[in-house]
Amino acid sequence: MRNKAYLTLLGVALLGTIAVAQSVNYDYDRAVNFSKFRTYAWVPGTVLKDELNHKRVVSAIDSQLLSKGLSRVDGEREADMLVAYHANFDENVQITGFSSGYGLPRFGHASGMATTQKIVSGTLIVDLMDAQTKSIVWRGSVERDLDPSAKPEKRDKNINKAAEKIFKQYPPKP
Repeated sequence: MRNKAYLTLLGVALLGTIAVAQSVNYDYDRAVNFSKFRTYAWVPGTVLKDELNHKRVVSAIDSQLLSKGLSRVDGEREADMLVAYHANFDENVQITGFSSGYGLPRFGHASGMATTQKIVSGTLIVDLMDAQTKSIVWRGSVERDLDPSAKPEKRDKNINKAAEKIFKQYPPKP
């Protein structure tokens, strides 16, 4: 019985570590020559309604694209590539439980406890499109649990880190 309680506690503890991890993914069109892209322009996506966080996301993506040798231009006609981001949030409930006890079923003593916590998960997707064909040539995404009460400095740091992870594999190696 005690082993069962310890295994339950260990399983709950491991679930907590999984929930904190970031999930990063990317995909691209293998037929595209990414060296031809030198400039980019922004196009509408599914943007954040919060203007401050919207500016943080655009700035973080701009910074990553600049570090990859791309220059931002104002119009779609002057751009080789078009950039859009999409943001989405989900709310889930995490239930954590623990029980302990001893003795045989129906004759022993047992106690338990459960707590619930609202978890907000955010997904950020960045699409890079060929300006001539308007088709997506590269897509990167990151998903992670968010802290809605985070201070502005922490939000800056988290968004910049997410953008850095998204663009780690850009441009793809030929």
